[in-house]
Amino acid sequence: MKERIYTIKEVAAQTELSTQLIRKWEERYRAVSPKRLPNGYRAYSQDDIETLRWLKRQVDDGVSIAMAVMEKERREAASPRSASFPERLELSSVSAFVGPSGLWDESVSELLAAIEQIDQERAHRLIDRFLWQYPAEHVLTHILQPVLVGLGEHWERHQISEYQEHFGSHLIRETVQALCAQFRSHADQPLLVTACGPGERHELGILFVGFFARQAGYRVVYLGASPAPKGILDCIDDLQPEAIALSFSSEQLLKQAEPFLLELDRRMAAASPHTLAFIGGPVVRQTATLPGSRAIHMIDGDGKRAVRRMQTLLETERISRDA
Repeated sequence: MKERIYTIKEVAAQTELSTQLIRKWEERYRAVSPKRLPNGYRAYSQDDIETLRWLKRQVDDGVSIAMAVMEKERREAASPRSASFPERLELSSVSAFVGPSGLWDESVSELLAAIEQIDQERAHRLIDRFLWQYPAEHVLTHILQPVLVGLGEHWERHQISEYQEHFGSHLIRETVQALCAQFRSHADQPLLVTACGPGERHELGILFVGFFARQAGYRVVYLGASPAPKGILDCIDDLQPEAIALSFSSEQLLKQAEPFLLELDRRMAAASPHTLAFIGGPVVRQTATLPGSRAIHMIDGDGKRAVRRMQTLLETERISRDA
C-alpha cells in the first residue's frame, strides 16, 4: 500500500504547530525532511508528524528545539531503523558536546567582532548557528560569557566605546532571556526567586543563574534589576519560595546591602523558615554564610557552578530539617 502523504496544513492541524514554525524548524534545525512534490509543495509522512509531535512535547517541557533535534539525531544514529524516543526528554540526558581545541576561541572572536562592528544581523546569525550546533548551556558558558568578559575588557582598555559595550550586553541579555523563555514551569517544581540586589543594575549574571536553575528543574520568578527592598521582602512573605538568589557586581553595593540582607534573614526566619538566600556575583569569592545571618549564603563561581552549590546547600538543609 502506498504511504499516505500530508500537506503542511494537515501537519499543522495534527501537531498544533503553526505552518510558519514547522518551516522554521525544518530550515533552521532540520527537524524533519519532507519530500517535495513536482509543484514544489512539501509532502510529509506519518513519521514526520510523529517526530514533530515529539519535538513539540520537548519544547513544551522546556527543552530547546536545537537540543531536542540533537537528541533525535543521536538516537536515530544509534538505531536508525527503530529509533525510540522517551515521552519526555530530561535536559541532563542530552550528551555533552566536546569540540576540538580552539573551537570556542574562534566562535568567541567571531561574535565579538560582529558586536563591536554593530553588525546586528551577523551577530544574530552567529548566535542562531551556535545554538543549532551546540547545546544551549555550552553556548552560554563557552561563547556568550567569554564574549561578555571580552567586551568589558576592551571597554576598560578604551579599545571600544561605551555604546558598543552596551549593544553587546543588550544582545546577550536578549539571547539569555529567550533561552530562559523556552522552559515551561510546573507547579510541583521548587520555586526560586531571582533578582539583582538592591541598587544593582547588571542583570546578566543573575540571568545566567536563572537559565541553569531552570535546567536543574526549578521554577524561576525573576524580579529584575534593582528591585526595591520592600518588594523583595513582600515576595518572600507571599510566595515563601524554596530559595532566593541575588547578584551583586559591586563591592560597594554589596556592603550597602548588608543591613537589608540581615533584615531579609530575619524576615525569612519569621515568615518562611525553610527559605534560603544565596548571594552571588563577581564580588563573591568564596562560599560562606554571611556573618550574623542564619540562612544568607554567599556563593562563588559562575552561573552553573553557583546553581550546583545552591542545590547542595538546599539538599543539606532538607536533610537537616527532616532529621
